[in-house]
Amino acid sequence: MERTHAHRRPVILGLAGAAALGTATAATKLAASLTDGDPADRPRLELSSDSQVGSLTVRLGDDLLPVTADGSWRSRTLGTSTHSMVGFTWTGRRDPQIRFRSRLRGQWTPWRPATVMHDEPDAGAAETSSTRGTHLVWIGRSDGIDIRVDGNRPADLSLVLLHPRRLRGDATVRPRLRSSRTRGRVSGRGRLQRKTVTQPAMLTRKKWGADESWRSGSPTYNKTLQQVHVHHTASGNDYGEADVPALLRGFYRYHTKSLGWSDIGYNFLVDKFGRIWVGRSGGPAKLVRGAHTLGFNATSTGISVIGNYDSVSPTPQIISAVAALAAWKIAPYGLDPLGSATVTSEGSDKFRARRVVSLPVIDGHRDTNDTACPGGRLYAQLPAIRQATKQVIAAGSAPPPPIAEATPAVVGGSTALGQALTVTPGTYNPADAAVAVAWLRNGTAIPGATAATYTTTADDLGATISVQVTATRDGYSAVSSTVAAPAAVTTTTRMKVKRKRLARKAAIGVKVRAAGTTARPTGTVTVKLRKQTMTLPLNAKGNAVAKFPLVKPGRTTATITYSGGPGFDASTTTARVAVLRKRKRRKR
Repeated sequence: MERTHAHRRPVILGLAGAAALGTATAATKLAASLTDGDPADRPRLELSSDSQVGSLTVRLGDDLLPVTADGSWRSRTLGTSTHSMVGFTWTGRRDPQIRFRSRLRGQWTPWRPATVMHDEPDAGAAETSSTRGTHLVWIGRSDGIDIRVDGNRPADLSLVLLHPRRLRGDATVRPRLRSSRTRGRVSGRGRLQRKTVTQPAMLTRKKWGADESWRSGSPTYNKTLQQVHVHHTASGNDYGEADVPALLRGFYRYHTKSLGWSDIGYNFLVDKFGRIWVGRSGGPAKLVRGAHTLGFNATSTGISVIGNYDSVSPTPQIISAVAALAAWKIAPYGLDPLGSATVTSEGSDKFRARRVVSLPVIDGHRDTNDTACPGGRLYAQLPAIRQATKQVIAAGSAPPPPIAEATPAVVGGSTALGQALTVTPGTYNPADAAVAVAWLRNGTAIPGATAATYTTTADDLGATISVQVTATRDGYSAVSSTVAAPAAVTTTTRMKVKRKRLARKAAIGVKVRAAGTTARPTGTVTVKLRKQTMTLPLNAKGNAVAKFPLVKPGRTTATITYSGGPGFDASTTTARVAVLRKRKRRKR
């Protein structure tokens, strides 16, 4: 790897049209034009036009980041050409507290922190650099930035804006399973038995478009492997499959050109879709020394999950991918994924140089450095990752990665008899997964009902209709979900009423019939006549007769209500009823 002198300063001051601002006068005039007057009239910070990654590095001095009344430093809103990643660099060990917000589609985002990186080369390594920096944050296509710094503003604090452009083929990258296997070693108490573990499917540097001219020197190799360190990039979670190669190119440029490292720092990266990407060059099967865990790079490999896992939980695809990769790397060394390793620090902010410590074989970055990495929610899943790694080693290979459901299926339409229900299958990762549907009646498949739309029949009365959506793709395990319609299938009902003209009493017969079917409704009918109410069950023919004694003579209105039943809607009707006076007997 490249040997970098301590005084090397990879950050350069550059603005399009200003030729790096060779004089203080030019810098002052440009700063004034950026911070005074109408924002619409200010010139923009212009990124370079590099075909892979547009970039701009500009120093944040008094001109662009003046001190405020409360003792912090605050820029005015700065317009920029399109950028999608933001970072900050400086030298010295006094770390600033940086927050920024971005203008995204014409709106300013909430303020967010730029967290300090502890993913660094070890002291004395060939690529050691005096430059420190924040994690590179993915924000999407933005055209403005606003910055606040508290506590300390290093004299050479610089803003780094990057825009990794999407290249042809980024949207169609797919991993292929390799056939190589690693043989385990039997090596004393607590070690694994001899096993072979299949290399998981992974995507090469060529697949994500690594420009090999950016890295410097040759890879350095470790003598052994004792640990797997799990990281997150802290860069943001709202990226799509097609964004990942560009994200990797952005990390790579930031690590090499802004921080002065010889290559991207991580040995491997895993995206939220469960794809494994080769990071640092030198051969994924070899013990390439990375720049990911200050003080502990010499006996480890580093896996970084792309995203911020303080705010979201890792997907099952992430857990499966990290476990498959960890199993493949540690199996040849007989390491127990549930065990610990005794390692010697080369000097970190948590463990001084030459201190011997016991750490988990699979640990989180926060176990070795004073950092929140790999995020609280990913760190909480390390026990699950260790267990999954042990299962992979026992089986000799990882199961196919599961297809991820990006958005769930939705059922719409009407559950009325004879009406159509339609399923929108949702979306999946990978996006080209094939989708099949099967409609179910009370959980049992309906013969022939495999289209996106299903029209209910009389056989469905009272039943719950649902649809099973199954996504499949070669090289992945299928995923199925079942979504039910919002209610059981029903049909409307109507009532036919018969009245008998009786003296001082009334008899009201009710027939309940259903639309679209010969099935007879079940349930009860309630008949209210003046102050009397009677509730009766329907017989097998759907009929009932209500008989009211002692009814005041005259005309009145009866209200009849059908309660509804499985598959049959409730209904109400009225009927006019005439009650006769009782005739007096004539005297003979």
